[in-house]
Amino acid sequence: MRVLYLMKTQDSNLGDLLINKLLIDLLAERADCMLFDVSGVSYKFREAVTADVPSPVIFSTRRDLGYYLKLLLCRKYFDVIIAPPGHAGKAGWRHVVPVVFAFYYRLLGVRYMRLGKSIPHNTGLGALLEKILVLISHHTLVRDQGSLERVRMFQNQRNISCAPDLIVLLFGKEPPATGKHGLIVSFRFDYYPEEKRPAFVKQVAELAAHYARQHSLPITLTWQVERDEACVRAVAAELNAMGLGTSLAEVTLGNLAHTYRGSSLILSNRLHVALTSLCLGANAWAVCDPTKDHKIIDAFKELKLGERLLGIDQRTDLMSDSTAPASLQSARDALRAAILASLT
Repeated sequence: MRVLYLMKTQDSNLGDLLINKLLIDLLAERADCMLFDVSGVSYKFREAVTADVPSPVIFSTRRDLGYYLKLLLCRKYFDVIIAPPGHAGKAGWRHVVPVVFAFYYRLLGVRYMRLGKSIPHNTGLGALLEKILVLISHHTLVRDQGSLERVRMFQNQRNISCAPDLIVLLFGKEPPATGKHGLIVSFRFDYYPEEKRPAFVKQVAELAAHYARQHSLPITLTWQVERDEACVRAVAAELNAMGLGTSLAEVTLGNLAHTYRGSSLILSNRLHVALTSLCLGANAWAVCDPTKDHKIIDAFKELKLGERLLGIDQRTDLMSDSTAPASLQSARDALRAAILASLT
């Protein structure tokens, strides 16, 4: 089986990098050859996610005439096409071309798979293109119930399924850490308008201060998406004003396991921070706003982690023996089986 992986994602988002890598590593177990369309992603990202793939073939680095000729002759190059996890946001006319080629692949008998997708609340052209892709794809595996409900509105259920976020493929890959210490706080701020971010920054600082004082923990403020850094530093300033020292750290693919496994407590409103931490055996909690964090809430409930959801104004004991995280082994095994089954 020859697999072409369409590598389109957010270069600056560590969560996206990790789920792409986990999926690629799993596909590489079954593929005779893996090709990568790397148009639009950085060399650094490409190298990171293909590091463990035997003899990866780089299919394209730019959209030139040769690229489109290869697509027209695609049966010569690959048997299966994998569209990457996530979504590209609001659709425009430029997204019509991939849809046309997806239809062309289907006519040639090339399997077109969409794995780990998040289906956005699109209207107009975006909704139409999404509906067409669902119809012509051999399989669409969505990562949350909200996406599944939106797909079902297209009245086509023969080739769709829902499975946990691909990040659970990480479970069991890293041994649990010993000698844990410290509080890690990692938040996103971009879904608040700029005028409301200072108030949210203060809420995050107050949350961190409470649990740091309750358990006498040093505080580390982290970010794994570049756009979070400025507000993370604002949280640090708030904590310093309260008399609490902090350290700052950017989480990368290289230090991710060490950083999260080595903590006593992790608080985050980023899905991939909280889930990655739990997969690594850490004591992590997802801090949710019910009006904004439907994706986190749906994912945690689906994984039977509903007790790990925390309101930003909630104060409780997060480090008692009764709060040991549930195992994600069964979710990991079910997800692996679902992805591998979709390839046959």
